[in-house]
Amino acid sequence: MAGPGDQVNEKALARRIKDHVVGQGHEFFAIVHPGFEAIVLRELLELGITVPEVRENGGIEFPAKLDDAWRVNLGAGTISRVLMRLCEFKATGFSEFRSKLAAFPWELHLADDARVVFSIHAGRSRLWHEGKLEEEAARAIAERLAVYGRSARFSAKTDAVAMGRQTVFLRLDENRCQASLDSSGELLYRRGFGKFVEQAPLRETLACGILRAAAVERYPILIDPLCGSGTFALEAGAIFSGRPVNLDRSFAFQDWPSFKAARFRHVKDGLEREFKEKAPAGAHKVYCSDIDPKTTATARHNLEQAGFAPLAEVDPADFFHLHPPACDPAHVLLVMNPPYGTRQEPGADIAALYRRIGDKVRRDYAGCGYAIIVPGLEIEKALGLPHEKKILFHNGGIPVALLIHHPSRN
Repeated sequence: MAGPGDQVNEKALARRIKDHVVGQGHEFFAIVHPGFEAIVLRELLELGITVPEVRENGGIEFPAKLDDAWRVNLGAGTISRVLMRLCEFKATGFSEFRSKLAAFPWELHLADDARVVFSIHAGRSRLWHEGKLEEEAARAIAERLAVYGRSARFSAKTDAVAMGRQTVFLRLDENRCQASLDSSGELLYRRGFGKFVEQAPLRETLACGILRAAAVERYPILIDPLCGSGTFALEAGAIFSGRPVNLDRSFAFQDWPSFKAARFRHVKDGLEREFKEKAPAGAHKVYCSDIDPKTTATARHNLEQAGFAPLAEVDPADFFHLHPPACDPAHVLLVMNPPYGTRQEPGADIAALYRRIGDKVRRDYAGCGYAIIVPGLEIEKALGLPHEKKILFHNGGIPVALLIHHPSRN
């Protein structure tokens, strides 16, 4: 290793990056919405990622090379963030913590003058003071980078989001520290186009997980009669058209020393072809509606911005006055996220609303598939609809369930 006053051999450093970062496999961690781990696992397998069976609540570990991590960031619609595991060590004092962190080759992973922010979680450890941990971590990384003629700018986690910011995740548990590097940047539900939103929108990653759990690819027609900003329609549009969901956004890994633009372009082009080949066969249609004309205007704008307008029909309408299109009902998937929590009118009888929804589905959508979000067991009883699959999760801090039913097919 070079000394503080030595001239840095840039060619040797580039070789080390190629050999130890680009050429080697790494451990990655996909952060996912708790309750949807099995859905994410299936999506990773579709992307060619071999995943061990060991999973934890809210995340999935997987071994991969950098190209594979790029593919996951680009193509996985259900994942919130992808971390690359860097190192793990035991530390019971701040001096030990700093020296072991400084021994890691940060010069291989952080670009010169990188803007670094820390996300620290300390629990059940002697080192619990997150402010002191951040201070010592910044000192360790700065000392290591200085040896190689490099520097970093450190900012607080509460600072406004800045383009090109690199987050280092430090997790301390039972006196063991695990360091990870964020490969995604902004959370992956941000798809890369100027989406307008209405009140309490469903995140795109969660909407994609719901659609995949309901096997939307098996249905030529999707109906969202409470469409809000059009999130379900947007995610279905990507699935039906065979388009990687994050094709148009940027990622934190694009600022890593190991990143090569030409190689990334090659990976993107290959992924686009792969998705087109695997797109569901046949014609597809998405019907969106909402009782509020302003809301449907927002959904229409978002579909146009994303390039999915030709797939969709968007109209203001009251669900209780709607009828499904004239087709085989087994070809229709009804997806609904009815009002609850902050979207519920003060004093509204939510049980009565869900009872009406259940009556409407039984009367006019018999024979259709459906995926309906329900906030609580009592409301589920009020809905009164059969289901073969139930996924428990939280949305906006509210415990809810996704009820899925598929029609019998002769």
